[in-house]
Amino acid sequence: MPAEPILSLNEIGHRFGGLNVLRSVTFDVPEGGIVGLIGPNGSGKTTLFNIVSGYIRPLMGTVTYRGVPLLRDSIQKRGLAGLVRTFQTPQVFEQMTVFENVMAGCAKLTRTTMLQDLLRTPAARDQMREISKLAEAACERFHLKGLRDLPAASLTAGQRRILEIARAVVGKPRLLLLDEPSSGLNAQEIENLRDWIVRLNAEGITILLVSHDMGLMTVAHTVHTLYFGEIVASGDMAAIQRDPRVREVYLGV
Repeated sequence: MPAEPILSLNEIGHRFGGLNVLRSVTFDVPEGGIVGLIGPNGSGKTTLFNIVSGYIRPLMGTVTYRGVPLLRDSIQKRGLAGLVRTFQTPQVFEQMTVFENVMAGCAKLTRTTMLQDLLRTPAARDQMREISKLAEAACERFHLKGLRDLPAASLTAGQRRILEIARAVVGKPRLLLLDEPSSGLNAQEIENLRDWIVRLNAEGITILLVSHDMGLMTVAHTVHTLYFGEIVASGDMAAIQRDPRVREVYLGV
């Protein structure tokens, strides 16, 4: 029996001024799956990601997460519900250390009030110890322990990407949106990223992946091709690469 969708996009449409960037985009992301989204520059991929994550409200259609329409839910509320995204250029707090960046990913797990934190109450101190342990474990797991005290600004592109993913994962997401995660990475870093995507998915995190990297996209169970704001083909990567429409509009053959 197919898995229930954790995310459903239904007839999503959007435009900027007189330019239609999305037209009736409809597809599901099944719980526990990896779904890919490909398309040439300007096809609407980033706009669609921004709509799902709450940076833009669609002019048409609905986004449903875990059976509930998101409507006007804020970015923060979506994050608290387990919907987390990364960005094409890794977003890290450059002046903070690697360890502090990972700790920031635990923010939504906190239970104390701002006043308790300011007064350093016993509950606040206990919570800080718990967060520190989670961040330590994440640094160990993502092989960042040797970098933990360095400022994030000093990291390579590959290290920044892994740090961004570690910070997202430490917050225990249900759905992880990865926007061009291999951008700027070398071949070895891309292979490492691929391994992490497969591993995180095996641990129960559903993934929606945007990438131009056809090798990386083979991790996806289903791939949708977006062209001028419309889905023109869907299927596994092998079927997508054989589709004449995809070969014409995306692969250039």
